[in-house]
Amino acid sequence: MSRFRGRYDYSIDQKGRINIPSKFRKLLSPEAEETFVICRAPDGCLWAYPKDEWEKFEDSLIAMPMSRAANKFQREMQNTLSDSVLDKQGRVTLTPLQVRIAGINKDVSIIGRGRYLEIWDTKRFEDYTGNGEDFDEVYYKTARSGIRLG
Repeated sequence: MSRFRGRYDYSIDQKGRINIPSKFRKLLSPEAEETFVICRAPDGCLWAYPKDEWEKFEDSLIAMPMSRAANKFQREMQNTLSDSVLDKQGRVTLTPLQVRIAGINKDVSIIGRGRYLEIWDTKRFEDYTGNGEDFDEVYYKTARSGIRLG
């Protein structure tokens, strides 16, 4: 599978539907069955995995050692899951719970994260990223951790 990359900004409609960029739709494998599995994610956004990629991720959830922390994590994530099939206009539908969790009002940013997408309320995303103002600090801190960047 090719990787999802880039940011696209849209609006959510009154039925909770958002556009998935055509560039991203073209990357879906036949095994995804034009379906995204959408769930809550850290930092106040949502994750949208192609169905086949979600199943790989879900295998890792199933394989987690049994503990209270693992159960809580799985329950908090899985109670927000929905399978959303692309409609004829290339949209997926978010549940009311997902919209509430992500604080989505009107403007939505879809961020390609390689194997999956992040769905953010645009203002929340810009507040979170600081409009890029702290990028250098994050970059150099990450580089110091031993991860090779650039």
